[in-house]
Amino acid sequence: MDRMDVYRELSKKLLMEHSKLMPKIWETVCSPDEAAVINALPATAEELAGRFGKTEEEMLAVLDSLFHKGVVFEAVRNGVTTYRMPRHVIQFHDATILWKEAPQALMDLWVEFTETEYPGLLELVTQIKMPSFMRVIPIGESIAVKNQVLAHEDALKMLESANSIAVTDCVCRKLMKKCDAPLQVCLQINRGAEYNIRRGTGRRIDIAEAREILERSRKAGLVPMTENTTGRSNVICNCCTCCCVVLGYATDEKTKGVLAPSRYQAHLDRESCTSCGLCEDICPVNAVSTGPGDDVSLRTEACIGCGLCASVCPTGAITLIEIRPAEFIPA
Repeated sequence: MDRMDVYRELSKKLLMEHSKLMPKIWETVCSPDEAAVINALPATAEELAGRFGKTEEEMLAVLDSLFHKGVVFEAVRNGVTTYRMPRHVIQFHDATILWKEAPQALMDLWVEFTETEYPGLLELVTQIKMPSFMRVIPIGESIAVKNQVLAHEDALKMLESANSIAVTDCVCRKLMKKCDAPLQVCLQINRGAEYNIRRGTGRRIDIAEAREILERSRKAGLVPMTENTTGRSNVICNCCTCCCVVLGYATDEKTKGVLAPSRYQAHLDRESCTSCGLCEDICPVNAVSTGPGDDVSLRTEACIGCGLCASVCPTGAITLIEIRPAEFIPA
């Protein structure tokens, strides 16, 4: 196989067959020999050792290095460890950006990819109505009827029920550097926490610190998001519109399929509204605006149901109301 063919093959497995940049990203992360190992996954260390003419100890050293770089993941079942490559581009993106020894050339390629090729992928996701990668978690205090909130859409309950919690840098702000919002606010839970702790890319924290991070993120106007599923989550992102590879594209009709809104939508009680403008300042998707005569306009079709507007409203004029059924979140 030609030197670049293996990188193109790995790109194809990430559904980026026609990408010009993805093979270059792979080449920056791993050597052709390492890429050949990744291309042979899923497999055990024993199986790979036999295939590539190495001892199992030698192969484990290769796999450990690739795990550290963020391009190999482990799954342990019945005492047997099987290795796999990233499931999709976003997992590849996030894991390699957190690689502490990542060269600047890799970061530059990811920025170029994000600004040029990535939007096309999201347009396809939106066009074919593929399930969104992530969904918004509503800020609980902003919901009008709190007993409607399900466990998997309550950030605090998700943290309290987690087996373990870790915090990492936000990969989007670490990469794009477009704002000064808090960096270490990406909460990893359950398997996500253990994975990052083992890699050395995350720091184990307790529930008290996790609560503080949620509150700090809210005050900074960051939107909490998690995987778009009712299953056990592995992450609670707190991100910004300017840097996020998910939230940043949710306002464009062509790419908005990348992010699912919460089951809630902002509701404005005009009689209680004082037109202070705090909701307009904090809304991440520009769904709230103040017009002539201090008239506040709320575009519900643009609202993603995060509740940031309600969290800063001094008179309680904005609340979140349920507009989508529980089945809106995929099982």
